[in-house]
Amino acid sequence: MNWDLSQWCPLIDDRCFLQWLVKVPSEQEQLRARQISAQQINKVEELWKTNPDASLEDLEKPGIDDEPQSVALKYEDAYQYQNVFAPLIKLEADYDKMMKESQSKDNVTVRWDIGLNKKRVAYFVFPKEDNELRLVPGDELRLRYSGDAAHPAWQAVGHVIKLTAQEEVALELRASQGVPVDVSHGFSVDFVWKSTSFDRMQGAMKTFAVDETSVSGYIYHHLLGHEVEVQMVRNTLPRRFGAPGLPELNASQAFAVKSVLQKPISLIQGPPGTGKTVTSAAIVYNMAKQGQGQVLVCAPSNVAVDQLAEKISATGLKVEKLDSACGSGCKALCEIKGSCEFSC
Repeated sequence: MNWDLSQWCPLIDDRCFLQWLVKVPSEQEQLRARQISAQQINKVEELWKTNPDASLEDLEKPGIDDEPQSVALKYEDAYQYQNVFAPLIKLEADYDKMMKESQSKDNVTVRWDIGLNKKRVAYFVFPKEDNELRLVPGDELRLRYSGDAAHPAWQAVGHVIKLTAQEEVALELRASQGVPVDVSHGFSVDFVWKSTSFDRMQGAMKTFAVDETSVSGYIYHHLLGHEVEVQMVRNTLPRRFGAPGLPELNASQAFAVKSVLQKPISLIQGPPGTGKTVTSAAIVYNMAKQGQGQVLVCAPSNVAVDQLAEKISATGLKVEKLDSACGSGCKALCEIKGSCEFSC
């Protein structure tokens, strides 16, 4: 057989293979056909992810085909800012929920253990999917067993405490009652999606829109893209920007620390593994050494707080962690080491 592409091109151009691949519509069917754009095709394919029976008619339903407003570089006021970003946050929340809830796994094999805190820990392998979703410590999962002749149906929620070198997930269960520890096969695992982070974003956007005094005038106008006078914080800069007990900073990390010490607001961005936690710990250390009072550090999760607290504690600073461990709105204060305060 001759595989010279130049010999096959006429057949491709004349669509000679078309009837082998798809059914060629008749002239009558072509007359009834409607023209659709590539954008509409993409939207239908997105709908198919949640509704395999979706059709073009579904695009005409209210809210389905609505495009969010484009992000601007400058906004008239906080209301306009909220009107642009609030729908984007909802889209991100919906996508995050869809991704996590689609990651259920069946026929999972579990081995059981008991942690130092006397709580049940389930170890199992959670197969990785070819997408951007990845399991990290702190994620909540639901472990289920459908039951059998000797065991009733059972389920429990826990959080990931670690990922082992053997790619096993260690899930610490909230409740230890009724755990089928004598069963190791036939379990199912689901992600537990939580809207807390997205609810906080929406709440902050609403507060920002209705109360101009919720942030300083400098931050308010900065967020809206207005021209503001450059402000510099008067600090005595250290000779070196690293901190004891931490790895040596590279040039970009040292520049980030210097920038934070000189400006009233800074944004540090970097992909995983670039040393953001170490850099943040170095920033807190240098701010504390300025002698202007305690440093308050916030993070979106307890896991993030713990990781940063560990790095800051390594510098010799006294770290106090503040969280709502008691669950009823009160605050539990625990001292980690020997003046820095954490909120989570």
